[in-house]
Amino acid sequence: MSEPILKIVAALSLLMTCAPAARATQDSKPGGTTNWQEISVVEKRLPADAVGQKALDLDAGAAPGFRLDTALAAVPGVTLFRRADSLTGHPTTQGLSMRGVGASAAGRVLVTLDGVPMGDPFGGWIYWSALDAFELADMRVKPGGSAGAYGAQALAGVVDIRSRTIRGMRPGVEGWYGSDNSFSVRGRAGFYLGDMGLALAGGHFQTDGDYLLGSADRGAVDTRAANEASFASMKVEHDVGGVEARGALRYFCEDRVNGLALATNETEAADASLTLSGDAGDGRWEVVSYYRTRDFANVFSAARDGRTTELAVLDQYDVPAWGAGLLARMQFEGFELGLDGRRMSGETNERFRNLGDGFTRERTAGGDQWTMGAYGEGKMEVGAAVVSATLRLDRWRSYNGSRTESDMTTGAVLRDDEVPDRSGWQPSARLGAVVPVTGAIDLRAAAYRSWRLPTLNEYYRPFRVVNDITEANPGLVPEKLYGLEIGADYEPLNTFKASITYFRNWLRDGVGNVTIGLGPGFFPLGGFVPEGGVLRQRANIDASITDGIELEGQLKLQPGWTLGARYQYARARITAFDARPELVGNRPVQTPKHGMNLSLAYDAGGPLTLLGLMRYASGQYDDDLNIRRLEGIVTFDARADYALGSGVSLFADIRNLFDAKVVSALTEDGVETLAQRRFWRVGLRANF
Repeated sequence: MSEPILKIVAALSLLMTCAPAARATQDSKPGGTTNWQEISVVEKRLPADAVGQKALDLDAGAAPGFRLDTALAAVPGVTLFRRADSLTGHPTTQGLSMRGVGASAAGRVLVTLDGVPMGDPFGGWIYWSALDAFELADMRVKPGGSAGAYGAQALAGVVDIRSRTIRGMRPGVEGWYGSDNSFSVRGRAGFYLGDMGLALAGGHFQTDGDYLLGSADRGAVDTRAANEASFASMKVEHDVGGVEARGALRYFCEDRVNGLALATNETEAADASLTLSGDAGDGRWEVVSYYRTRDFANVFSAARDGRTTELAVLDQYDVPAWGAGLLARMQFEGFELGLDGRRMSGETNERFRNLGDGFTRERTAGGDQWTMGAYGEGKMEVGAAVVSATLRLDRWRSYNGSRTESDMTTGAVLRDDEVPDRSGWQPSARLGAVVPVTGAIDLRAAAYRSWRLPTLNEYYRPFRVVNDITEANPGLVPEKLYGLEIGADYEPLNTFKASITYFRNWLRDGVGNVTIGLGPGFFPLGGFVPEGGVLRQRANIDASITDGIELEGQLKLQPGWTLGARYQYARARITAFDARPELVGNRPVQTPKHGMNLSLAYDAGGPLTLLGLMRYASGQYDDDLNIRRLEGIVTFDARADYALGSGVSLFADIRNLFDAKVVSALTEDGVETLAQRRFWRVGLRANF
């Protein structure tokens, strides 16, 4: 991983051997009735139910920032585990949550790219730095539990990312320079060789990073959060006897320093997928298959002696994982049948118990999982209304689980757990309707049940942040979500639209990091916890409820100005927890009650476009005891693009314009981890 550019060249050489794949055509219009506009030409895939979706454009100038997680921040309630974005957030905290269900590092939202799940096979988190908007078309955000083709892990919603077509992919290059000696170069090209389409893309990003602590808290051991990431991808497509085939290969690597010299992590990843589709009588079929590998390594360290010295406290030197899956579905007019399956495998190999003279213990823990499901989805018109229904049934299994610990000096086995295999059935369903009341007003409603299988990471991998230790739990059971929503869309003119939605979610057996005890002291579960530290363990919380309201509006002003507003209120609280009744009534961690975004955009059809954003999030808690409170935040972002002609444009943007203090984590002794620091960049883009 120390030579990312060479690895990209090697990956692209490998990609050239990929089997041919299918000509791209324009995607057919998804079914359903929704005000949200379809934005870009995308790969020819079977359409999904569009009711309740919000489409986010990924073209240049759509939002300040350069990664997809910052674009998703335009939707209140859609957050990573903590307030840190993917620029500074630890990779294992980059799972996505929405609608106040409760943040989880693994994520409770299914993220797919052209139908392929993007969650890490071991941990479920998303590598946002591997998803480059320069080669993608749009994202469709669907809040609320989902079933159907989206699979078994869409507990709180779906983010469906779509690629550009090869025919629609203009060759282009982009480069920019910004804060903290940051720079990025990337390029793309799509073309046809005879009747075979070929697309290549690649890029490299690097930054010296900013400090994760404020100047008053920093010591001699604190370093900048430097990181670098590189990616390469290749797609081929071909029509073979009426069967459209599309193949893709992706390579990604990333290195990070997490605020301390010894606190580093690195990732290397490769993905391969093949999609076959075609017509069959009055219907259309599609088969999506994929294989994904991840190699992750990570070191946790702790500052000591007034932050003048540093000690490595946990070395997860090898965390390999792989995942594979298949989705097959058949779609007719108003009806769809499908089945899918996923297989995940991974383990953590780590050294721990460092008393000052090096690590003395070694641990290996991991296992395997699979899920298999079948579903049916239908849609019909009942008078003026459009009613849709989905039923799905999944079988899951977690097996081959183990945890072994040994003494590194003597080789003596100190712990050898054989984790019992577990399995079960999980149903999921969604029923929705859209009813036009007038030409300007639509009413809509939905009810759903969804579920999520805990990840291998939650089952087997412990972790440590400073002096806070969190233990894994192989006894976790699947999370279940029951929800309902009702809302209205109002669009009296093509210059104004608004919507309101009320929702309630009941989360059963939600996985949370639950406090076991406070340091200093020795605990049989996690060993010695130092002063100022906390021992937690992942556990199923019996029941939580979230009540919420979403408001959205857009007004087009003259000449060329557009005003937008989005607001979400989400009142989340634990309502039952027999094992820890004192937590009943507490708010789930990292879950704000209020979120709001205001935007002002200018585009009069000339060379200049402008965008300004204001984001607000109310206070939230960094712990299950609701003691470590993080205050509310207000940030301002801005972007400007200017077309120089002949496909060349200049752009500049800045996030957190006034460098507002954004605290993403808080230790027991009051040390604040900062995030979303002011970040500017200027760049040049050329499309040929």
